[in-house]
Amino acid sequence: MADDKHWLEPPIWWKKAKPLRWLAIGGIIFVVVSATWTAKTLIAPATHPETASFMAVAANPVVLFGQFSSYDTVDSAVARLEAAKAKVRKSSQHPPASGKYPPRDRDTLVAGEYTHLGVVGELTLEFFNDRLYEATFIPGDAVVYARLLHEADSRLKREPSNRIEFVDGPLRIASNVDFAATEVGRDLNTKPFAIWQDTRLVQSLDDWDRRYIISTPSR
Repeated sequence: MADDKHWLEPPIWWKKAKPLRWLAIGGIIFVVVSATWTAKTLIAPATHPETASFMAVAANPVVLFGQFSSYDTVDSAVARLEAAKAKVRKSSQHPPASGKYPPRDRDTLVAGEYTHLGVVGELTLEFFNDRLYEATFIPGDAVVYARLLHEADSRLKREPSNRIEFVDGPLRIASNVDFAATEVGRDLNTKPFAIWQDTRLVQSLDDWDRRYIISTPSR
C-alpha cells in the first residue's frame, strides 16, 4: 500500500520521543543565539578609546549668541529656533561608526530671516558631535547692525582696521560689520558677518581632523 504520509508531517521520533523533541528545539535555539552573538561581536564596530573625550560636555559653557550657548544640542537649538518662528534648514554629516576613529558627527542649522538686535539676517549654527560650537549671523543691514552690535556689547571695540576680534577665555567673537558698513566695504560688496565661537570645541574639531582625517571613508 502506498505511503500516504504528507511531506510536512513530522517524523515518528518527533511524535513519540519527547526528550528528543526538546533536545532538537534546544539545539535550534542554541544555534540561533550563538549566531546572533557572533554577528554582534564580529560585525558591530568597536568603540574608539577616545570617543568619550571627543563627546565630552564642559561644565562651563559660554553664551555664544542670544539665547544659544556652547554645548547646546541640535534638538534644543531647533526647538528655540522654531519657538522664534524661524524657518530652519538642517544638513548633517555622520560618518559610520568605527573603532578606527572617534565619532565626527557634524550638523548645521540655518535660519533665514532671523532677527537679532532688531536687524533681520541669516543665522547659522554649527555642531560637532551634537555640541554647538559656532554661531554666525549675517545681517541684512550692515550699517545699522554695526552700531547696534557695539551698543549691545561694550567689549566689542571698534578697531582701526574696522574689524572686531575679541577673546575672553574660550569665547571668541569676530566681525567685519564695521568694514562692511564703510563706503569701501559697500563698494566691494563685502558680506557682513559676526561670529561667536567656543575655542575649546573648535580646537577639538581641528585636533580630530589633524589626527584622524586620513582614516575616514570618503563622503
